[in-house]
Amino acid sequence: MLAYPIDDHSMVFPDAGLLEKIAPDAAALVVVEVDYDILHGPNLEAVDAEVGKRYGTDWQRLEKVLGTPAPYWHHTMRHPELMAAWRPGAATLHIPAITRPDPAPLLRLAAEEADGSHAAAAALDTARRTIWSSAESCRKQLADYVDSSEHLAHIAVAARPLVPPEPPTVAKEILRDGWRSILNRTDTLAAECARLGQVLGGSEYFPGSCKVTVDPSSCAQAAQWASRLQPSPRIALATYLGDDRDQDILIDPVTDMPAVHTPGGKIETVAPQRLPAHSPLAALTIGNASVWVTTTDGTVFLAPQRGGGYTYGYGGGGPTSLARLIDLLLKDITHPAPGYEAERPPAGLDHATEEGWKDRRPPFTLTRAELEALRDG
Repeated sequence: MLAYPIDDHSMVFPDAGLLEKIAPDAAALVVVEVDYDILHGPNLEAVDAEVGKRYGTDWQRLEKVLGTPAPYWHHTMRHPELMAAWRPGAATLHIPAITRPDPAPLLRLAAEEADGSHAAAAALDTARRTIWSSAESCRKQLADYVDSSEHLAHIAVAARPLVPPEPPTVAKEILRDGWRSILNRTDTLAAECARLGQVLGGSEYFPGSCKVTVDPSSCAQAAQWASRLQPSPRIALATYLGDDRDQDILIDPVTDMPAVHTPGGKIETVAPQRLPAHSPLAALTIGNASVWVTTTDGTVFLAPQRGGGYTYGYGGGGPTSLARLIDLLLKDITHPAPGYEAERPPAGLDHATEEGWKDRRPPFTLTRAELEALRDG
């Protein structure tokens, strides 16, 4: 009995219990694993009914037992109905690769939009890149680990992927505008697309993609920000704050970022990836678990953020990110939040976030002049 796990990248090792469950009359059970042996192709694990102890085998030995090359189905090719219909000697099928999660809601949203819609362009770009990536990854793994293996003659490659052309590059401005439009919608289809965008790479173009908890009593800037929040319908971006559709959603009218009150008196919100500011940075406030930007026109913003949070007082990623944020905002207040780039920030800012502020307790505020002196010192 030859078996394949259906779930993407699931590891299933055969044992006597599994053999009894799915093939009680079989003499042995062989399971195709998700990893590969460079010489012998996809790994196989087997268990015999009489012994019940698991052992490794290979495709050459399996052919000797079966009398014919056994089929290999890459994990993105495992359509159960096609697998059940396979017979020895069958021609290799060419089929669409399975993508997980299914990008169908993105395609539905794109299809329902008007021609020229930036929302359609953003949804379609994420879906197309997901479909292409899944097919290309399957093609490459078959080429690298199956077609080039010494046991290829003993393997019947049951299916190969239909590989579409690599999607064309869409302007980042269009993708950002499209996702902003989708994430400001209040329908459930947009919410589905928001969840998919988070896991399929679209969140790079989201207006915000990082949940942050704010204590309004922690500093004057947090209180000022909290005071401008307004009741709002549940927009799709609020999926970052949970899936409870009974939540009372708030919105920051300056950034369009959603927020919710917590039972403990704090506020959960989504940090913007870039600030919609019209005047330069005037001061930066380091609060409790949050960083605040005040511009010269007096507007307070939660600092733009991607990924991990901003911290200080030790050598690590949080202080480095904070130093890079300061450097970027001094140059351009609308610059996107720092990601995981390897370059170091200016030495003065680097030292300040790692060592210079070690003994300072939040909240504390630094003016633009003070920050520039650290950067240029």
